[in-house]
Amino acid sequence: MTSINSLQTYFNKTVINNMHMPRGFSLVELMVAMTIGLVLLLVIGTVFVSSRQTFNEQENQARLQESGRFALEVIGRSVKQAGHVEIPFSGFKAEFEGTAINGANGSGSTADTITLQFEGTLGDSDCETTAVTVAGQVIQNHFSIDATNAELQCDGNLPNVPGVPSTGRALLSNVEDLQILYGIDTDANQSVDQYVDLPGDWEQVITARICVLVRSEKTNIVIAGNYLDCNGNSVAIPADRRLRRPFTATFNLRNRINSML
Repeated sequence: MTSINSLQTYFNKTVINNMHMPRGFSLVELMVAMTIGLVLLLVIGTVFVSSRQTFNEQENQARLQESGRFALEVIGRSVKQAGHVEIPFSGFKAEFEGTAINGANGSGSTADTITLQFEGTLGDSDCETTAVTVAGQVIQNHFSIDATNAELQCDGNLPNVPGVPSTGRALLSNVEDLQILYGIDTDANQSVDQYVDLPGDWEQVITARICVLVRSEKTNIVIAGNYLDCNGNSVAIPADRRLRRPFTATFNLRNRINSML
């Protein structure tokens, strides 16, 4: 009887002790758990990096579009005003007495330039924000590219007989190129017959096709590859790996046509 009681007491102690004793992980279980954790961390990290890259690219694309639209809007406004005549309250003025449009074709990788003139009214200003003080003053806006600093710049002048344009001031940064094609009307039917780099007769120009090449502010955005420039050429992406995009629009010289083309 004593043996049975002793055996029962031993059994009870052993069961109770085993019930309260915490059970640890085996080495295999620990290795499996660590592997699963590392895989999860890798997946989460990959998703985060990919999302971050997509966000950065979309943000830079949006900034490129804003810059491209701004550049075309500023230049296009002057093109559409080129040759405008401010009709005085008394008397009659038949035609614009200045040079409505002129420009230079850059050779090789050199950007083009364009110079536009029109008569301003009170409240108008040139591209450097100098206001017109006398109605009928000739406004001259000269657009060019500062290749060293990659800036679109404009020189604004208000004298009645504007002089030779200078570099002016920067209007927009991260603009690498400016290319212009002029639409000429050779048979006086107010329709473009052909587009040329440099017209022989500036009086035949009735439209201007403007292209600006804009780059992103940030570097290391895109992988190695090619991009299209303003001439439609495929160019290798430079080492800075900036995002680059050409923006093109065609503007009418409204004061040389009777209807919109």
